[in-house]
Amino acid sequence: MMCYKKKILTNELILLLKSNKRKFIEASLNDGIINATHFIWFGGKTIYDMGIDSNEVKWNINSFQNWYQSAYWRIDQIVG
Repeated sequence: MMCYKKKILTNELILLLKSNKRKFIEASLNDGIINATHFIWFGGKTIYDMGIDSNEVKWNINSFQNWYQSAYWRIDQIVG
């Protein structure tokens, strides 16, 4: 388990997901308006994103990048 305090952009989060396959990343989303915890993992070509509402969303990489293009993430922990 690793802990980060630095905020990263979505494209940096995607790289982190790709390099930590089969591990859960707990990240706080901050888009300038809201701050919400997400549990995210990468499975091949799909990013699995579960928010605090327990709703799981499956994204392809481009869709995730486009949806969160201006967001910043704080990595709380990597577990796996």
